[in-house]
Amino acid sequence: MRNIFLALTLIALMALPLAHVFAADEVAIYTGITQWISKAAADEQAEICVGMLEDAGIAVTWYDSDGDVGDLADWMESVTGDDGLDICVLYGDFPPEIYPEGNTQTDGSIAETFIETTDGDVFINHADYMFWGLSGRNEEGGLKNMMDIDDIVMWDDDTPMVVTSEGAAISPSLTDFASDRPFHTDQLAGDWEVEVSLAQNDDGTRADPIIVRDGNLGRLIPAIQTANGDEPKGAVAAEIIDYLMSSVAVEPAGKLSTTWGNLKAVR
Repeated sequence: MRNIFLALTLIALMALPLAHVFAADEVAIYTGITQWISKAAADEQAEICVGMLEDAGIAVTWYDSDGDVGDLADWMESVTGDDGLDICVLYGDFPPEIYPEGNTQTDGSIAETFIETTDGDVFINHADYMFWGLSGRNEEGGLKNMMDIDDIVMWDDDTPMVVTSEGAAISPSLTDFASDRPFHTDQLAGDWEVEVSLAQNDDGTRADPIIVRDGNLGRLIPAIQTANGDEPKGAVAAEIIDYLMSSVAVEPAGKLSTTWGNLKAVR
């Protein structure tokens, strides 16, 4: 009887979709359109990020043309809810193909759905105000709608950011700087909480870079929000991504190992 149970269980395991048992963690970088950073500078930083991620064995796709934005949207839909940790890196713009401009789809956009599963998926944004978009596509509404927090904003030019001990450990490339659009930790609401503050002001009410997470759902990471600054955005992003990919438990593999252990125990 035990042998029959073992055989049936093994068949059930083999029938599981491989994408859910061995979910891939992927990164997409988009520099087709940029804001508060030239495209040439964004491409330079993206190239650094891609090289560091490839060296770390992390799968990355770089969409470097505005003609690629449809492919970015397709990628985002394909990885949403796939049980893998997926990360999208933007350089100041928020493409309307994933979040219709003018806040015309305040709920259920491709971008919002991407961060509303338990995959823990991530947006990293460099340069301008997160989700503001080219020439103010969405203005303050982008961040408010993506987080479902009515009064959250990202202002305060030239706010001194001092690297925290956690930030120094995660991102050796990160140094103290002045953020033009720091994240307002004192405006978090709902299930949103600070996961890691990498650099912040004296009282911690302003931070950049910072990882914030919506309970057990997705994450937002504003990372070096400066107007045409020359900070090492690509290296910092790569180091944060490597930290996230390394620190998130590989649950599918762990569950499979546990299952094998349980199967052996019933013999």
